[in-house]
Amino acid sequence: MTKTIVFLGTAHDNGGSSFFADALAKRLRASGHRVEEWFLFGSQEGAVPAGVRVLCDHPRSSSPLVMMRVLTRLYTALRHTKPDVIIGLQTLSNLAGALTGLLTGVANRIATHHNPKHHLNRCLTAVDGLAGRFGLYTRIVACAESVADTYRDNGAAYARRLIAIPNGQHAPVLWTRATARARLSLPDDARVIGQIGRLQFQKNQTFTLELIGALPKTHLLLVGSGPDEAMLRERADALGMASRVTFVRSVDPQDIGSFYGACDIVVFPSRFEGLSLAAIEAIHCRTPLLCADIPSFREMFRTSPYLAQNAVLSTDDGARWLQMSQALLDDPALREAFVAALGRLSPAYSYEAMAEKYLALLDEGPRGVGALHPRPAP
Repeated sequence: MTKTIVFLGTAHDNGGSSFFADALAKRLRASGHRVEEWFLFGSQEGAVPAGVRVLCDHPRSSSPLVMMRVLTRLYTALRHTKPDVIIGLQTLSNLAGALTGLLTGVANRIATHHNPKHHLNRCLTAVDGLAGRFGLYTRIVACAESVADTYRDNGAAYARRLIAIPNGQHAPVLWTRATARARLSLPDDARVIGQIGRLQFQKNQTFTLELIGALPKTHLLLVGSGPDEAMLRERADALGMASRVTFVRSVDPQDIGSFYGACDIVVFPSRFEGLSLAAIEAIHCRTPLLCADIPSFREMFRTSPYLAQNAVLSTDDGARWLQMSQALLDDPALREAFVAALGRLSPAYSYEAMAEKYLALLDEGPRGVGALHPRPAP
């Protein structure tokens, strides 16, 4: 049965949830559904893609007056569109969509969580807990079991609506090394370590700068934009590394294989994550990766003992990161072992596997859980 579906995000900031919504929207359209992508606020990082609707072309704001204006516009838009389903993408948009969706008769109001609860705004997560317990959400989807676990203390009523659908991602078309490096203005003969993601505290790019500083004749490719960009450029200058760091503010999603093709290693020293779409892309591309020892990366590699032991490293142990980075750059046998392990893991994170679970969720409607098997509350 064809449904009208609205994805609702807080702001289109080129983060993972924005790309997640865009990709899933395309898949749902291919299944015959009518899908729109809306955001409460405009982008602070550049132009919003064509076809995306912005309700308030204003930087995200906690001003009560601004929020009232945004909620009024959202209410009016929902009254006009009459969707069957609204899917929130972040805590604020989850709440805004659930409240206005309830008032306008949207039967299926799905909240999604892409980050652990304890790293988000405490006031919003407290309201989110109430919304889930009292039925503003008909379903609550976490992008990983480790993320779902952080929300289970919201009570039995919340937990009954909570399921985990692990992230999946399309396998990028991998570019050849020479073509990718020419496209990204990188030296062809350098050893390149890459990091991709918003330039912000969560992603911990300062750790990567320190790592590169200890690796001579190694170049760093940082792809992303965000509030820490100026600080990171200044830090690279202060470390005398400006000539060894290339900043690229964005790469077209269709060309994302150029990033993985250009890099010898990619790193994810994040302070917290949901289930990183970029790390899943690296897995699909067989690009060796090193990740922080945090719950989501331990979950990502739990079926690969080899990667769990060698690719997941504590950011408190910089010497271990340095040792593994150097070894992956210098030891062909180690690289081959990583590539083989990534190839075995890749099918677990197929995009279709994730998309099919979302399609099943829509078909089941706001009640029974059927084949999705949510874990019971403890």
